[in-house]
Amino acid sequence: MKKQIEKKILLFTEGTGVTDRAEMVHGSLYVKFKEADTFDWFHAELRKAFRTFIDPKGGVNMYSLPGDEFVYDFVPEESETPVFADEEKGVWSEFAEEGLMKDEPQGSRIDTMLELENEMSRGK
Repeated sequence: MKKQIEKKILLFTEGTGVTDRAEMVHGSLYVKFKEADTFDWFHAELRKAFRTFIDPKGGVNMYSLPGDEFVYDFVPEESETPVFADEEKGVWSEFAEEGLMKDEPQGSRIDTMLELENEMSRGK
């Protein structure tokens, strides 16, 4: 990734004020947050900024590392993990359109719920 783009990403990251440490390594952003529950908010804001100021057809994938560190990869839109819901349709509707859930037998969901309920009553 070009150094100018990396500088913009690091500048945005520092500007949020939610990180203890941020570093670009081979085009990926490694971040350690001040508060552990900030990573999802940061992911959404980073994606907005990336699409607005750097690449309107780009996306951001997030990965958790051991400890409190997270990695953000900048990818083409078609390679982005479907975490963000579009304005018109969410992730579930995409699965429904593709028919990914059509092969699941109807009884299996009920059986699973009954098994979970039984295990909970037994204290498992």
